[in-house]
Amino acid sequence: MPLSTQTQESLKNAIEKMVKNFVTAEETTITDFHLLVNGETGTLSIYDDEDNTLASVHIKEWENSHDEKQFEKVLRKELAKMQEAGIFDNLNILKPYSFVLVDEEKEAIVDLLYIDDDTLILSEDLLSGFDEEMNDFLKHLLED
Repeated sequence: MPLSTQTQESLKNAIEKMVKNFVTAEETTITDFHLLVNGETGTLSIYDDEDNTLASVHIKEWENSHDEKQFEKVLRKELAKMQEAGIFDNLNILKPYSFVLVDEEKEAIVDLLYIDDDTLILSEDLLSGFDEEMNDFLKHLLED
């Protein structure tokens, strides 16, 4: 289920508020931001490595839902938009660090966004069909 514009804005504001704490702080060695969705209440909580709550936001559309794939899709999209907008550029955090969707036991389900100056992570969407395109290119190249 897609999020309403108001809910998207609330999600963005919660993450931006959390991020502002790391712009002015002394350099921090956080390795991950843990995002936990409570499917019963629809609450998204963001924790640091020591399980300190950094932000929390209620997402009405996620109440009584346990669709981790939907949570992943929405959060990945929102975080990517924020990264493209440069919101994570001035954080005083040692790189690399990542945003990770976790379960109730704080076990990682999936990396949503990996931030590092030297590493580029390619998503499956980017690489889908790459084998076929490469095979067609080589076939065409060898035929000429």
